[in-house]
Amino acid sequence: MARFTYRAALIAVLLQSAAAFAPVKLSVSPPASTALNVASAVPTTSFSLDEYLQSKIGPIEAALEASVKSRIPQTDKICESMAYSLMAGGKRIRPVLCIAACEMFGGSQETAMPTAVALEMIHTMSLIHDDLPSMDNDDMRRGKPTNHVSFQSNPPSLFNLAYSVKTLKS
Repeated sequence: MARFTYRAALIAVLLQSAAAFAPVKLSVSPPASTALNVASAVPTTSFSLDEYLQSKIGPIEAALEASVKSRIPQTDKICESMAYSLMAGGKRIRPVLCIAACEMFGGSQETAMPTAVALEMIHTMSLIHDDLPSMDNDDMRRGKPTNHVSFQSNPPSLFNLAYSVKTLKS
């Protein structure tokens, strides 16, 4: 019977939405009667996935913006093109997952941020490639003209090359 109670407790944990991803201590006690007592095995946690996601968006946005600042006049146009697509919005789930994985193993947000930025750059690069005339030839992305429409055809290719170099440095 204890084995069945353990399985029921495990299923109860997995059925909770965000709480299933938080560190949890299970305390499974033998049932007082022969009836299944799942309530005693349900863990308690104060983790909120929405609050965690929202707490990471600001620092991620700041790091992304800082990563595409032009430092010399010759890179102004390419940095403008990179920022146009990179800062167009989105859920930023890839960098959040990167930071969460690092924190889960004892690392810090600061340690994970360069890799988190690189992941978002690679994702944005793939979207730009997908929108090019030789691929899907999309004119709009997230309610704005795509990069190749706004910056003609060459900057998006240079932008993707710049992203590749920048992510390899991370």
